Amino acid sequence: MTHTAPPPAAILLATDLSARCDRALSRALQLARQWEARLVVATVLPPAPSPQSFLATGPAPDVARLEQRLHRDIGADAEGVALSVRVTEGHVGRALLQLAAEEGCGLVVTGIASDPAFELPLLGSTVLWLTRHSPLPLLVVHQRVRGPYRRFAVATDFSDSSANAANRALALFGQPLQLALVHALETPGSALLGGDHDVLLAQAHEQARTQARAFLAGLRPLPPPERIRLVIEPGDPAPLLQRQAAEAELVVVATHGRGALFELLIGSVARRLVATLETDTLLVRDQRSHPPL
Repeated sequence: MTHTAPPPAAILLATDLSARCDRALSRALQLARQWEARLVVATVLPPAPSPQSFLATGPAPDVARLEQRLHRDIGADAEGVALSVRVTEGHVGRALLQLAAEEGCGLVVTGIASDPAFELPLLGSTVLWLTRHSPLPLLVVHQRVRGPYRRFAVATDFSDSSANAANRALALFGQPLQLALVHALETPGSALLGGDHDVLLAQAHEQARTQARAFLAGLRPLPPPERIRLVIEPGDPAPLLQRQAAEAELVVVATHGRGALFELLIGSVARRLVATLETDTLLVRDQRSHPPL
């Protein structure tokens, strides 16, 4: 399969106006220049209480002033980039997706920020909400920009969802110099299965290697075979992915699939995984599995 889709014409940067989103801004600017894309910088304010509400203790936010502030703060760094700023109110996740649709964005970029709306350890966080609802790939930025992404770690359960996520990453960021395909084996229980544990584990490992080769055959563009590593290990998928992430510049994960690795991304461990990874992470939801907004 050959993937020739053009890069996104526009990128949405979701920011809470804090300094901790600076790395996400730098990455969004790098991608905008690389793709010659527009950059839409967006922040979402909580809904303003009505004047009659007892919660209305101060003046409503000045949206125009906030937009001017963003233009002023970002403008000098955005030389050569078509920049627009959007400030709106409402549910943060829904408002961001609405803005992305209005602006024709093909990627949402955000960082780890201190605002409660973006705080990953919270169940209702915007980032976690977006992993469940966004039809667009979500890039969570942790690292300083040192150039384009060249070393990928792709989490896979060999499902169509994980193949879609891998191909989206390759279509967006191009052929990597190195790629690690990461798969966590479910450890066979010899007592339950009535067989020798080591034999069963060896069989599972060989089956996974066969599946991995078939999986790679559907991905393009790939680096040379000598630059592709198959990481197939039994045990908890979270620490396995974290170990491989330390050697990568980009981790790629589907947020819908099968098996323990992908159950992480719809349970409580998801918050810990995404929050503790120190590598930029691309989260891609299968287009066929979007829950209602």
